[in-house]
Amino acid sequence: MNILLVEDDRWLGDMYASALHAMEAITVHRANDAAGALDVLDSSDVDLIVLDIFLGEHSGVELLHEMMSYEDCNTIPVVILSAVHEHDFGMSDERWQHYNVIKYLYKPQTTPAKLVATLQKLRTKVKR
Repeated sequence: MNILLVEDDRWLGDMYASALHAMEAITVHRANDAAGALDVLDSSDVDLIVLDIFLGEHSGVELLHEMMSYEDCNTIPVVILSAVHEHDFGMSDERWQHYNVIKYLYKPQTTPAKLVATLQKLRTKVKR
């Protein structure tokens, strides 16, 4: 499985990527911003995206919206990893589903081990 981790905080990105690399049969691609994520999506087959919402210049929601216009990546499942609670974000479940969000994780409660455990549970849903 190929995972794209989009996280602008390099320390957190390194911590989560290190944990993901320990998963069996996983390739982790990294991007620090929306433009970098689009570059990875253009050059690699990605099965799942782990996406921070606040990325600096462009938000994760802007990236999700942009991805919807590309036929080759508009069906990739997304796990949101954000410092904002899902219910505080103000988007409906239907809107998240429109963007293929299959799980929303609250960053302060998501250790690297919890992220790995969540992705292992989701692995069967991710087969594209």
